[in-house]
Amino acid sequence: MSAVSRLFDRFLGRGDWAVTVPTLDGPLLPNQELEEAESFADLIDADNLVRTEKGMLATSANRLMRFDAGGKAEVLQEFPGEITALAHARGMTALATDGKGVVIRGGLHDGREATGDEARRLSCVTALTFLDSNTLLVANGSASLPASAWRRDLMQKNASGSVWRLDLKSGRLELIRDGLAWPAGIATTGSNRVYVTEAWRHRVLAIDLASKATVPVLEHLPAYPARIAPAFNAGYWLTFYSVRNQLVEFILREETYRKRMLAEIPEAYWMAPSLGSWRDYREPMQGSQLKQMNVLKPYAVTRSYGLVVHCDQNMKPLSSFHSRADGTVHGTISACEVDDDLLVASRGGSRIVRLAKAASGKRG
Repeated sequence: MSAVSRLFDRFLGRGDWAVTVPTLDGPLLPNQELEEAESFADLIDADNLVRTEKGMLATSANRLMRFDAGGKAEVLQEFPGEITALAHARGMTALATDGKGVVIRGGLHDGREATGDEARRLSCVTALTFLDSNTLLVANGSASLPASAWRRDLMQKNASGSVWRLDLKSGRLELIRDGLAWPAGIATTGSNRVYVTEAWRHRVLAIDLASKATVPVLEHLPAYPARIAPAFNAGYWLTFYSVRNQLVEFILREETYRKRMLAEIPEAYWMAPSLGSWRDYREPMQGSQLKQMNVLKPYAVTRSYGLVVHCDQNMKPLSSFHSRADGTVHGTISACEVDDDLLVASRGGSRIVRLAKAASGKRG
């Protein structure tokens, strides 16, 4: 794009300078399905749900947990840092701790750890998935910030994320794609293509592992996409940090104000997306976020939201589950199927909810 075109876009408020936000419509039409879902378990900082042969794994800050079908939990292990990503396949569990890289527990490569240069490159792991028994795909959100600083990465307008292929036999680390604006989720397709969410550009990409060609398959999303989990019917469950907000879009384009906010205001009170809201009277709000007659309207503009979208094998949205502005099941950045139920981790709500019969059927 020429400098003249960029100047006109900025003056007219279009293109990259537009502050409009797509509406939640069609398959994304708001409902109360997440808010009304059955509570499966209370879990502070609930995240990283993964189905295994021995039960469902989940994380709570630095703790790796296992849940049985009734929601009873046991702590499997505690780590020195927050667990930021989790994957399981063929008896192996891969997990990443913030700033420490990746470690394998169980199976063929038990004890394999990232060390040295490899660990430094994988210091902000946001998602993991096994390509095969000897290959792990890794999404690294940022080259300069830890995974816990996702809000700062957005408000700094960074785009230093990357996707890597890790050979578990040799330890060789291969760069697949860099220059990404916070890749937060990754999923295999059964072919040479993988799907990767690019949160700050509000889209899902298809990346060819052989040619490394990149094609957007889902764009202009009204929310910030997070992790991708497989669905029984060859589709996917797409989770989200929160919905987009016109005021945040405006602040991202106002350089002076944005830089002052980052420098002078504590992060908890930034006008930025959040995994939970209404915890402190000092949080920022817009007029529509104020309660009227002691009621917060479900359609109010909000910093936090709960959203999980069911997509087909081509990442076309089919249906969705919501917790709206007046709800509490927010920050839904991880989900997984267990038999014919869908379990969703609400990090903002510190619990796991179960959507009974939401999945297509039992997995083999």
